[in-house]
Amino acid sequence: MKKLLYIYLVSLLLLSCTDQGNGKFYKYTIENKSGKNIKISSYRSTYPKRDIPIVMVLNNGQSLTKTFQDNLPPSGYDFAVFFNGDLIVVNYENLKFQKYDFYDGKICDQNPLFNSPFCKSGTTVTFTFTPEDFQNAQDCGGNCN
Repeated sequence: MKKLLYIYLVSLLLLSCTDQGNGKFYKYTIENKSGKNIKISSYRSTYPKRDIPIVMVLNNGQSLTKTFQDNLPPSGYDFAVFFNGDLIVVNYENLKFQKYDFYDGKICDQNPLFNSPFCKSGTTVTFTFTPEDFQNAQDCGGNCN
């Protein structure tokens, strides 16, 4: 009788578990159509702090795609996860640069670039650096490092 009760309880427990499914996949792409080669440096000011940047180089015409899978329960991603940092510096062939602080709190409202997919979440997002981005960047006098 005890065995039967044990088997019943175990089978009830196994049958009551819900299928959690799979997390969502997020596909984020950056394209460089700015007319210049770019170097993107990503810093992290939050914990754990990272003073040495992660650097990505995209020649003109190149693109880079990263795919992320959400954990269960779904937590979601936004484009900031692409860079693995909260401060991004884009260097256009050591001529001009742009700085973007993802966690400024107002960056999406104040900066036209971040009214783009950088500030949007979704499962498939592409951001393109354009000649206008280069034109709007800050001049660094040949020393953008």
